[in-house]
Amino acid sequence: MVSTAAHNQDKIIKIIATSDVHGALFPKDYVSGKEYIPSMATFSSYVKQQRNMPDRDIILLDNGDLLQGDPIVYYYNYIDTSTKHIAAIICNYMQYDAFCMGNHDLEGGPNVYNRFNRQVDFPILSANIINSKTQTNYFTPYTIIRRANKKVAVIGLTTPKVPTWLPQSLIEDMEFKDMLETAKFWVKHIQQNEKPDVLVGLFHAGTDTSYNSKQDDDLYMTENASELVAKEVEGFDVVIAGHDHQGHNYTITNDFGKEVLIIAPTSRLKDFADITISFDENNNKTIEGKVYSTASVDLDYNYLRLFQPFLKDVEAYLNAPIGVIDGYMMSTEGIFGDEPMINLIHKVQLEYSGADISFAAPLSLNSYIYKGIQKRSDLFKLYKYDNFLYCMSLTGKEVKDYLEYSYWGWFNQMKHEDDYLIRYKFNNDGNLTSDFFPQTEVQSYNYDSAEGIIYTVDVSREAGNRINIVSMSNGEPFSLERKYKVAMTSYRGSGAGGLITEGAKIPENELVSRILTVSDNDIKYLISEWISNNSPVKLDKTANWMIIPQKWYEKRYLKEKQFFTPKNY
Repeated sequence: MVSTAAHNQDKIIKIIATSDVHGALFPKDYVSGKEYIPSMATFSSYVKQQRNMPDRDIILLDNGDLLQGDPIVYYYNYIDTSTKHIAAIICNYMQYDAFCMGNHDLEGGPNVYNRFNRQVDFPILSANIINSKTQTNYFTPYTIIRRANKKVAVIGLTTPKVPTWLPQSLIEDMEFKDMLETAKFWVKHIQQNEKPDVLVGLFHAGTDTSYNSKQDDDLYMTENASELVAKEVEGFDVVIAGHDHQGHNYTITNDFGKEVLIIAPTSRLKDFADITISFDENNNKTIEGKVYSTASVDLDYNYLRLFQPFLKDVEAYLNAPIGVIDGYMMSTEGIFGDEPMINLIHKVQLEYSGADISFAAPLSLNSYIYKGIQKRSDLFKLYKYDNFLYCMSLTGKEVKDYLEYSYWGWFNQMKHEDDYLIRYKFNNDGNLTSDFFPQTEVQSYNYDSAEGIIYTVDVSREAGNRINIVSMSNGEPFSLERKYKVAMTSYRGSGAGGLITEGAKIPENELVSRILTVSDNDIKYLISEWISNNSPVKLDKTANWMIIPQKWYEKRYLKEKQFFTPKNY
């Protein structure tokens, strides 16, 4: 709690904030079929309840990453592009007051985020995204909201690491500035020109500056600067963070001796931030933050009645058959080696890019594809993200170094057959964080394997000296000096995960020059087209790579597979 007084004479200001909703607009998972999940349909009930209370004025904010992560928004992003976007319609209905642009909102490209910006009734904020052509703000830097006879200033900031995750074509007219420098400029401007009673930071960025091994003495353009800004920029009362899905609710004392509330929901409307601000007769503020779970909130059935008609075309699209897969796939198998689901992605990437080699990773740990007719909704099990396909030029040495980095983050160095195979995180007591889906040192979407070459991974050897590339898959020799065409996602090719920059050691400013081609459609679309053209799809393990020592691997595979297999499976 941030408290400078206790007595209330006027209405309170209630700030309610969502973040990282990722398309959770309806209480149904259109991939798994599960119903009554957290969604905007539940959150709507809480907002209406709060608006009906006479002792408070409501400010409703969203902190970005709304336009990606669910088949419903995918449909309105890429399929139905002529009507009003369902997310804009719903946000207008909810009467949001401001929205901070998130990195995944930009992932759909300018047709998506510019359309959303045009169609909403509230400002889209981001003070540190600059139009590279005009050198003016691409979005609105801040907004002033008047509630309870007070002026509330809300400034938006977006994690500046976006250019390392997205192809330039999706953000072609954008430059990203450092969050801390931008905040210092705009807070000074706001204080001099607006003189607000409350200053709120709406930051689509996490709080941990050490994430991705960022050093504390090198925080310029750091990915997660929300707490850094709250601490080093004078004037903030509240900073609403996001992006990291971790959930936060704590106070810090900034460098000027003032307490600042830092708060954030997790993701997909499992919860939301609720901030109460009251004033005494001397205009002193009392600020209290809570993170509410939507589990205790009832569905808004009027919301469902209003918006159910918009789902008719979406459901028809998702239920349409695309082809037959003659086999069963489970994504968790991809954690432990060569696996059909990853091989299918490799095949698609190689065919559409014309590459010699493909890199791909398991994008989720609990996806299942059953034998038989596949619907479009099944594609979201197979491929979770809206990535595009890059074909890039890498030398053989860069390919090897890339894989060395991938398998360093992926596998532990085993000293004997009873050592752990996967690199897990451990509690202070030395035990796994959980006996079911334990946390890993590196996320599985950074476990890149390769297709197009034959190689082994020796987990008994030290990191950086594990990969032995025997040959190309067609039997031709593999050369460390030769240049190869390599297929990978736009996420990876832009530097995300560090495999191409830290591993292959290609400088960030050189990545664009290495791109040979970029797909016109996202990879999910390419997979759909490939399945349709090759139905029925025969599944197999290409067995182009293996882990050695094989006896050690086989023992640990049987043991550790249980960590990722549902108990009733």
